[in-house]
Amino acid sequence: MLGDFGTFDFSTMTDDEIYDLVVQHLGEYPELDMGWIDVTVRNGHVTLSGRVSSDGEAQVAEKGVVDVLGLDEQNFTNDLVVDELHRGEMPEAADDAVTAELETDDQLGSQSFSQSDTAEHLVEDLDALTYGTHDAGAAVQDGASYEPPDRPVADGYGSREDH
Repeated sequence: MLGDFGTFDFSTMTDDEIYDLVVQHLGEYPELDMGWIDVTVRNGHVTLSGRVSSDGEAQVAEKGVVDVLGLDEQNFTNDLVVDELHRGEMPEAADDAVTAELETDDQLGSQSFSQSDTAEHLVEDLDALTYGTHDAGAAVQDGASYEPPDRPVADGYGSREDH
């Protein structure tokens, strides 16, 4: 079943074996609601269809099939439709729902709040505004409060000036 590089050798597998493998693997992703995703395998070609709630979920499904299982893109079609009104079912118990959400965040990665360099000036440094900054230049430029260092520092620390 496993090929040379740890991926599966799909050429020796039947359509039913490929189907079982794909369904089992995609079922391990808590953000995917497999009740809304259809997997079809014909002559070794896998097609995912159905509804997901975001582009991220569609990408997770595609990555799981192509990158993780090792199915090449010529034998895979992603026909998943993004329907923002569709949301995956969360457990009714609050603690179970929080656990499921944390598992989803771990697999998707935390949201990146990085901006492009052209929008960097629009990002507020809430910590500096709340607690102050050790950089006197930034305090003057951003209007944040200046918090002097609490220990001795080398000359020129945090300064762009030549001393």
